Amino acid sequence: MGGPIVTIASLKGGSGKTTLACCLAVQWKLQGSNPLLIDADPQRSVIRLAEREQALGGIDLLEKADKALWKTTQQAAANHGITIIDTPGFDSEITVSALAIADLVLIPVKASPLDVDRMMDTVRTLMDGVKGWAPTFRCVLTQTIRGSVISRHVRNELQESGFPLLGSDMPNRVAYAEAGLYGATPSLTAPDGSAARDIASIAGEVEALLATKSRLSA
Repeated sequence: MGGPIVTIASLKGGSGKTTLACCLAVQWKLQGSNPLLIDADPQRSVIRLAEREQALGGIDLLEKADKALWKTTQQAAANHGITIIDTPGFDSEITVSALAIADLVLIPVKASPLDVDRMMDTVRTLMDGVKGWAPTFRCVLTQTIRGSVISRHVRNELQESGFPLLGSDMPNRVAYAEAGLYGATPSLTAPDGSAARDIASIAGEVEALLATKSRLSA
């Protein structure tokens, strides 16, 4: 039996979905968790990134962008400590399939009103896509600017509306783009830097959520 499955989903392009998926996968590989990263996006952003020099640190990759994703994921996840699925940035049968198989769904949200509105569409897809299933999900603020009015406002708005949020966010840092030039993440190129610490913090929260869910379902 394999480890948990984490689906990264957003119906808004540019939310940081692929960046979050890659960063978490690399972080967990560095921690020795034997992750599998599945690129279920027809744009193949993960695969293209992995074709660059550092190849995302050599993590195990699988490309599967069709509605049979859930079945393939079940089989492949059996040999890995944790599986991360990067989904398309639009509503599709692929997205629904990835949501159906997930132990935890992460929804990246940029700190802007338009992105919050689109995030709500993602949540509706999450709730309506699989009947009789109560998903565990968390929103993750991305591309934030520490101390800015808009970042504080969006976080407060989501909390007041009852949307569950991770306490950690993914601030807007040039380290992500710089690492991407080499097919890497900040955890590989600058392991002692601020971006690497942000990623480790998000990964730690996710691990705690998965551990709690595992205990409750045992």
